[in-house]
Amino acid sequence: MKTKKKNRFLTFCFSCLPGAAEMYMGFMKMGLSLMLVFFAIIIIGTWINQGILSALGVVVWFYSFFHANHLASLSDEDFVQVEDQYLMGMDALPEMKILFEKYHNLLAYGLIFVGACCLWGSVADLLNDLLPEQYDFIVRIMWRIGDYVPSVLIGIVVIVVGIKMIKGKKVEQDEKGE
Repeated sequence: MKTKKKNRFLTFCFSCLPGAAEMYMGFMKMGLSLMLVFFAIIIIGTWINQGILSALGVVVWFYSFFHANHLASLSDEDFVQVEDQYLMGMDALPEMKILFEKYHNLLAYGLIFVGACCLWGSVADLLNDLLPEQYDFIVRIMWRIGDYVPSVLIGIVVIVVGIKMIKGKKVEQDEKGE
């Protein structure tokens, strides 16, 4: 799709949804990457019960809003020179095949975990519908566990990755003799 300057009012309206104005102007890669990041932050933050991720969503929203309006305010010569690229290193996505091959098992465990969480919630809903009122405590316990397990496990994974990164940096510094 050829990029071209569009109606300023519609650009402003579309800029209220991250990535939409960029797509409206023909920058599909930019728009798609902004939209994916914004909605991924919201979905993941909601799923793991970490509202603090909403702050990152707000940052992405503001970036997208001002980025789109900046693009619309460029002169025609400058606008033509803007390249449609994925933002935040997403140009490397086609090369991710190598990464997927290397971390195949880790990806598989992640998918199993997500599937188990979905199944857990569905079973809790089913039991809620089928069990009589006196066994309501079982469903409440299942929901409590289902609410906290993803958040706790992801927190543990983040801590372990952070520790490995620190140890890796320390080993690298020791090898350099710093």
